[in-house]
Amino acid sequence: MTTTPLDPALEVHIDLSACTGKHDLLDRFAAALRFPSWFGHNWDAMHDCLTDLSWLPASAYRVVLSHPALLRQNEPETLASALQVLAGAAAFWADEGIAFTVSIIDEGTEPGADVEASS
Repeated sequence: MTTTPLDPALEVHIDLSACTGKHDLLDRFAAALRFPSWFGHNWDAMHDCLTDLSWLPASAYRVVLSHPALLRQNEPETLASALQVLAGAAAFWADEGIAFTVSIIDEGTEPGADVEASS
């Protein structure tokens, strides 16, 4: 019997410096996570992609968001909505037995896990 090794853990960094709003944020997620062409550029579509990721198989996922200060200042509700979608994805993957974590790195601080779910 042949076993297939697990895909390695995947860590994706998304730079939010100069991120101006929802559309820009969604574009950055789509590019970093290589969302498919059917991605609809809305929160539901982001959730759908984050809970699929069949095009990026991994044993665990870590999303690192850096430099969110401008977005947090100008559109805090956009950042909050994104974190809510990420929390939903983390819960989904936890049910699948796969770790999905999100860290936010502000300038001058150490990375901190804001959203985490694992098996």
